[in-house]
Amino acid sequence: MDEDMEFDGDVPKQSVTQQQPHIEYHDGRKMLDLVFIQDCTGSQGSYISSATRNIEEICGHIFESGRLQSREDLRVGLIAFRDHPPQDHTYITKNFGFSSDISKVHKDLSSLYASGGGDGPEAITAALAETLNMDWREHASKMVVLIADAPPHGIGEYGDGFDEGSPDGNDPLQLARLMASRGITLFFVACEPALSGYSYATDFYQAITSITSGLMLPLTTADLLSHAIVGSVLENLDMERLVREVGHAVAQRILGNNESVDDVARELHEKLLLRNESTKKVVIESIYKPSEEASHNVAVFTQANSLADARPLLKRVHGTRFTDKYLQARQSATRNSYSYSYAPHLPARSTPKSYSTSPSTSPSSTTAHSPPRKVVTDFAAFGAPANASVFGTAVASTPFSLAGGKAAFGGIRNATSRGVFGDDDDDDEGDGRQKVELREDSISLDQARRIAMQSAWRSARA
Repeated sequence: MDEDMEFDGDVPKQSVTQQQPHIEYHDGRKMLDLVFIQDCTGSQGSYISSATRNIEEICGHIFESGRLQSREDLRVGLIAFRDHPPQDHTYITKNFGFSSDISKVHKDLSSLYASGGGDGPEAITAALAETLNMDWREHASKMVVLIADAPPHGIGEYGDGFDEGSPDGNDPLQLARLMASRGITLFFVACEPALSGYSYATDFYQAITSITSGLMLPLTTADLLSHAIVGSVLENLDMERLVREVGHAVAQRILGNNESVDDVARELHEKLLLRNESTKKVVIESIYKPSEEASHNVAVFTQANSLADARPLLKRVHGTRFTDKYLQARQSATRNSYSYSYAPHLPARSTPKSYSTSPSTSPSSTTAHSPPRKVVTDFAAFGAPANASVFGTAVASTPFSLAGGKAAFGGIRNATSRGVFGDDDDDDEGDGRQKVELREDSISLDQARRIAMQSAWRSARA
């Protein structure tokens, strides 16, 4: 570690030196354990279809751009969920376990289809509990991607069939803290606009991703799912590298010297900038407008010991949660003969939860496409592996291919950043489509804070 990064100061020697978490990759190699948690209720057909269609490409890009060395270095897990009876009588969760055989993961995904769901909230808590029972590798980077358009039971939503919380007795706030202490980072793909139809769901997910030092990724179309997943994984690998490098020293400052996370993060940020540290960062154009009530609710969920403690303190957000730009784009989409990416495929709250599709008639066939756009073929920085057989299956070219298709997402221009997704030559400004980009640039203060939080959590448990 750089001498400037040691954060020695006046930290007592006995602070956490005996609690140092493992900071080296096993045998000097990167390893990644990645779990997908997929909502399989009636509104999720397009997201299940997108994940199934693109899983080989997603894993190929992670393997190549993450610089993993062998097939076994990447393990992918899958947990499907619906709801507890009597809201749903099919299953609560299905845990397919970890596998390095991506063709098996594809087969597992292919067996899923959207159906049922009962009331609005779903068995999110049961699915999060399943992740803690999986056989995570000690030395691997650990990451969960949750894809859903509904909250868990018990956060105070109208019509909740289990208003007191998950029937299994687990509390999602407590589960999030357990995940953080075990080094498991949670990223949440918020399927919009359905999720914001609830009173507190977006605030809840902002909180639990923050607890685990992950991110909430609001998507308005399943077409962007591949980009959101790959971008968040590559950013998290960069964060993991820095946690392993400076985590012990950072934890000493926070746990041993009782310094605030924010103060330590600011100093860490400054020192990483001085050594020209760059990281990848997934950037998804926000569709939410800030509000005092939403910020209050996020803070309440983040600090509360349980949902029961949080609920009496929550404030209802008045009016829409969406930005004017997003609302205008939705209105424009309904007036045109084709749909922009902002137009939802299956708006969950206007479609009955009992909507069902069989695996062979998944809503992918009715997916709305963006207007024709220029295809960028020079994409070496984020291209598929030259030899995709490392996963036992070829990386197919699809209309949403990360390596060649720009129709599924818009580029965000930034004069000082290098966009790994590349920039369009045509002008996207004002076209109403949600934009996603993976940038490589100087580390941000928010990323430094996530590093500090992860370091403290892991050392506190060690």
